[in-house]
This record gives sequence, C-alpha cells and structure tokens, in this order.
Amino acid sequence: MLRSVPLSLVTCAAVLAAAMPAHARNETFMLSVHDAFHKNRAREIVGDLPVRFGEAGAPAPASADIVRADVLVEGVAAAGGDDPRQHRIGPPLTDDERCVHAFDDALAKLVAAAREAGAAAIVGVVSDYKGEDRPMRDGAQFECHAGGVRSYVWLRGQFVRAVPTARALPPATGFAALADVDAVPLSDAGKERYRHFLTLPSPRAFVVYEDGNWRFYAKDPEAATKALDYCARQGQRCWLYAADDRVLWSAEVARRIGSAAQLAGNGTAAPAADRP
Repeated sequence: MLRSVPLSLVTCAAVLAAAMPAHARNETFMLSVHDAFHKNRAREIVGDLPVRFGEAGAPAPASADIVRADVLVEGVAAAGGDDPRQHRIGPPLTDDERCVHAFDDALAKLVAAAREAGAAAIVGVVSDYKGEDRPMRDGAQFECHAGGVRSYVWLRGQFVRAVPTARALPPATGFAALADVDAVPLSDAGKERYRHFLTLPSPRAFVVYEDGNWRFYAKDPEAATKALDYCARQGQRCWLYAADDRVLWSAEVARRIGSAAQLAGNGTAAPAADRP
C-alpha cells in the first residue's frame, strides 16, 4: 500500500540538499610555455622587453645585476565570454584557452612590475602555483588550475638591469684586457670603432674579418650569433674578438671562434682542429 509523504518533509529535504556545499571544480592542466608565449597576445604584452624562461636563465642570487630577486604574480582568466581583462567578448573559453589567458594575465603583471622597477629584462621565469615552492624549473611548461568560474596561473621571475645573452659565452682567452684598444688587430679606423663598441650596452659582440674589416652588434641577446652568421652569409671569414665583458680572441687561428656553432653546448669553444 502506497503512503503519501507530507509536503513539509519534501520541502525540508529540498532545503537541506540546497544548503549542502557543492564540490568545487579544480582541475590541473600542464601546458606548453612555448606555445602560449609565442601567441600574438603574449608578444604584444612583452613588446621589446626580453623575457627568459627557466631557472637556468637566471643569474646567481648575489649578482649586482638583479633589481628584484623574487617576484611572484597571479594570473586569472574568467570562464565566461565577456572578460574585459582578456580583451574579448564571445562564447565561453575552453579550459586550454582559459589557461592561456590566465598565463597572459600573469605575464602582463610581471611585465608591468618590471617596467615600473626599471628592469631591462625578466629572467628565470618559472611556473610556481600559489608560490608553493615547487616550481617547474626548466620553464618548458606552466601549471594552470581551472575552476568552475575562473582559471589561475602563477609565475615567478627575477628582474635584472642588463639584457642577458641568449647563450653562455666561452671564458676570456687572456689575449688582452677588454679596454686595451691598441691590442685589437685592426687599422686605426677599426680601433676607433672598437672604442665606440666599448660604450655600448650588453649583450654585445665585435668581430674581426680576415680582410681587416669589422662588425658589431649591441643590446641584442643574439649579438654574437648574429655577427658570426652575417659573416657566413657574406661568404667571408671572421672571428669574435670580444663579447660582453670579455676578449675572446686568440693569437692562434685554430683557437678563434669563427662560427655560431662554436657557441653551442656548454659555452666552451673547442679548437677548430678538434671539431669535425
């Protein structure tokens, strides 16, 4: 025999169910820094400010070049399609899209803080969710947490006064002091240009051509590579005389750096005769 349930009991049960806390969504995604950083929005945010990802790209903590040693920011993106901070109006974003927008938001906060601090670059940028001291040290991926309404990305980095080189340089050869203009194997005109080179900001590189000409680049993370590659495109032979704060020239031709390939690896150039 069926019995009817009093309406008051049904109403009470409904109220209790509504009062119970719902399980909050919190899904973790690991996404590519390279893919996110090379989207148009990220490039617009960064502009001409150099940004280096991965702890290997950060200077030692005691370095005098550090403006701010530890900067942690939170990036947020909304699930809805109308989000003024993300400069878009449209349908809801997918989780991956929302995570990239949260990455952009964190990147924008880092860049704004770096410019306010007068930094020349941001280095050692890693994903470190909520600053829990478990950063993704290689800088290849970033961690994103997606909730029902918002997604979050945390980035940590250092602000420095000088633009870092794109790759490690070999140690100085000891051929001459950096400021010893007379030691440069060039004509008086070439020595004068080297004197000017010494006044330019790093990253910088000065190459000497076999025929007595010269070329230099400055305030460019790829200065050494670009100088050597330019010689190669010309079909001419040249060698690095100096880069940044050191002289890399050698009296022995076989030990000079004459190609960008010699700058790869651990930053120590092998003699030309020892290379394949």
